[in-house]
Amino acid sequence: MKARIIPTIPETVLSYNISGERLEILKKAVSDSGMKHTAIPSGKAGETIGFLAGYTGFSSNGTNISADEECVIFSGISSKRLDVILKNMRKAELDIPLKAVVTSHNQSMSLDRLLSELKKEHDAIKRA
Repeated sequence: MKARIIPTIPETVLSYNISGERLEILKKAVSDSGMKHTAIPSGKAGETIGFLAGYTGFSSNGTNISADEECVIFSGISSKRLDVILKNMRKAELDIPLKAVVTSHNQSMSLDRLLSELKKEHDAIKRA
């Protein structure tokens, strides 16, 4: 039987359209949780989540579009560690309604498409 080496994905919190004091609060919550933060440039909403998260096998598609929504995307973070970062965000009173975890389903999606899906889900929950 061959041993497989599965590369570990670094715990990373990606942010989109978050700036100023809110970005500084997010960066502190992330660093207090011992994780890495990456701000996604505003014109990169056409890129895939896998590329933006730095996954192997994904490359830039060169699509430069922007989106208006702000969001946070969690990559390589276990559920226990996710609870820690979310707790730190709540403690800092940082409310970012659109949040996602990178999954095998959404890593091939563009950020723009993911934002659209998250917005639909968020709006449906608010109506319920």
